[in-house]
Amino acid sequence: VRPFCSIVMPAHRAAHLLPRVLDALMASDYPRERWELIVVDDASGDDTPAVAARYADTVVRIPGTPHGPAYARNRGFEVSRGEIVMFFDSDVVVHRDTIRRFVEVMQEHPELGAVFGSYDLDPAAESFVSQYRNLLHRYVHLRGAGDAETFWAGCGAIRRDAFEAVGGFDETRELIGVEDYNLWLRLAHAGWHFDRVNEVLVDYR
Repeated sequence: VRPFCSIVMPAHRAAHLLPRVLDALMASDYPRERWELIVVDDASGDDTPAVAARYADTVVRIPGTPHGPAYARNRGFEVSRGEIVMFFDSDVVVHRDTIRRFVEVMQEHPELGAVFGSYDLDPAAESFVSQYRNLLHRYVHLRGAGDAETFWAGCGAIRRDAFEAVGGFDETRELIGVEDYNLWLRLAHAGWHFDRVNEVLVDYR
């Protein structure tokens, strides 16, 4: 039986990015009835909630000032229902098979607590910045294989029980930008294994 999955996407002032990003998710070859989409609007102040609502099963709105991606991802997880929870950033464009490949790897390897993907070697975006970011991240992600010593929350999947066991992302503001690495440290200490799945590719928008 295919597991039910939750996709959590933090978004801050991402109205101009979401149509392409969410269209790509909707084109996934993993059955739509087997996954839910949760977009967390981190006090955007633009049309991010309205754009997200055209696609998402749930839009979580954080009022006031932005709290950062760790806080937003945790709020999304709190309303999620999936056995596997996937985190994608609002500037990451998935491939048609990204969700399915994550699921397949985690089904085939029950010892893995989490997996993450890599950027495409041939990104669709034509700008120099997008091309550079894709290729740089692709190089970093491909330097090693097997049991990974990090986690990438921009394109990653984690088992629900593993995430709950360590209390989710640390919401300390000083950790913004390294909150996914901090999550890896705590999960690794708890005995969970990670894998870098190089076949799971996404584009940086």
